[in-house]
Amino acid sequence: AAPVSNVTPLPVRKAIVPAGQPLPPQPSLNEISPEALASVREVEKRARKLTLMELTERTCKWPIGDPATDDFWFCGLPSLPGKPYCEAHVGVAFQPMSARRDRRR
Repeated sequence: AAPVSNVTPLPVRKAIVPAGQPLPPQPSLNEISPEALASVREVEKRARKLTLMELTERTCKWPIGDPATDDFWFCGLPSLPGKPYCEAHVGVAFQPMSARRDRRR
C-alpha cells in the first residue's frame, strides 16, 4: 500500500516582471563629443530638477547625480516626441555606434 501524504502542494508562482526599464548607462566623458557635452552642461543649468515622482511622459528622464544621495534628480525639461529625453540628452544617449567607436581610438 502507498503511504498517504497530508502535504498540500505549493501553488506555482508567476515570474516577476520588472516595473519599468532600467536607467540607461551614462556614457563616460571620453565617449561624448565636446559639442554634446557643452550642450548637456548648458541644459543642466536650466533643468527643472525633478524627483522620480514628478516625472511624466512629457519630461526628460535623464538621471543626474548619484541616486544614493540627496543631490540626485532628473532633468525634467520637455522631452522629444517618442523619446524619454530632451534634445540635448537624446544627443548624448542615442549616438551611432561608429561615432562612439571612433572617439575611443
